[in-house]
Amino acid sequence: MSSKGTPTFVIQRATAVLLIPLAAWFMIGIVSNLGAEPAVAREWIENPLNAIPLAAFVIIAAWHMRIGMGEIIIDYIHSWMKDVLLFLNWIAALGLISAAVYALYAIYFVS
Repeated sequence: MSSKGTPTFVIQRATAVLLIPLAAWFMIGIVSNLGAEPAVAREWIENPLNAIPLAAFVIIAAWHMRIGMGEIIIDYIHSWMKDVLLFLNWIAALGLISAAVYALYAIYFVS
């Protein structure tokens, strides 16, 4: 058994707990903007009280996804592909975080 199991388990559970209120907040925000013009949704995102939790939601969700997919890869892949898939998992999580943070930055600061 790996010595990294316990910290990984704790971090995944902590991200899951953090995602509960953030996901509820995100769903309320989505439902409240259903059918609205894109400019209204953009104004919603431009509000710092929404931009900061949205960034936190994406970052925490991507990190939670990385941990969960890593555990699946470790448990079920037993060939040389394990290392490749674990690397791609890291790249996917970092790419998702980077793209989302850049998009929020562009919406909030550039325009």
